[in-house]
Amino acid sequence: MSITKKTSVFAMLIMMMLVVAACGDKADNNAKSNESATTETSTGADAGTAKTDATGKTETSGEDSKENDNTSKVELGTTQKGSYTNDYFGVSLKFPETWEVQDAEGMNQLTSASSEAIAGDDEKKKKQMELSQTKTLNLLMASQYPLDGGQVGPSAMAIAEKVSLLQGILTGKDYLKATKKFMEDSNFPYEYKDFTTETIGGKQMDLMQITMDAGNGTTITQEYYSTIKEGYAFNFIFTYLDDQTKAEIDNIKKSVQFK
Repeated sequence: MSITKKTSVFAMLIMMMLVVAACGDKADNNAKSNESATTETSTGADAGTAKTDATGKTETSGEDSKENDNTSKVELGTTQKGSYTNDYFGVSLKFPETWEVQDAEGMNQLTSASSEAIAGDDEKKKKQMELSQTKTLNLLMASQYPLDGGQVGPSAMAIAEKVSLLQGILTGKDYLKATKKFMEDSNFPYEYKDFTTETIGGKQMDLMQITMDAGNGTTITQEYYSTIKEGYAFNFIFTYLDDQTKAEIDNIKKSVQFK
């Protein structure tokens, strides 16, 4: 199976592009519907802007910390060889021990690179992406191959974005609809299947599946799961290319446990 370097690099950025795409579109819609709400979000008062300390834990700032007693300490979670756990979101999963793992700093760099790729010279989109990054927690990125190695393989990602009633995001499906709209408006080369629901680790999550033709008979499939948890849109993004890599992803999904 041969994929051009240009296509492989593009494919490796898809996961991050999905994240910033979704956030950017919702930020823009929020700005159109409520100007004052946008002002609050930009200053971090409503967004719950994350600040990570040396211990790897994240504290929220602003009014959001008062909404629930347990929101003062948002954890990025713990990634070990072949496993990820997050007590704040009450989730854990396992992945192959040989897989590569990106830390939060590496994921932030990928997000920035993907934002630039999406926005280009569009200043409006740049502002959307900047806002989205202040609201998003990069929790996990595990992949079979290094993201800069020119090879495309299966991967598993977890991210969470702070959402509010002002955005009209009440369910995981709402979040995924906003994601799809942005991608369609941006003419991303994807094909979309109907939204469905699936139970993972005992929790029902909304699902959007997309595919992309990577050339040479290769199709990249991504499954984007979303649910609202602790005031965040909590998301898994799973990527695979064929039956073999899909089986690896299925094993990861079977390992997911929600408390």
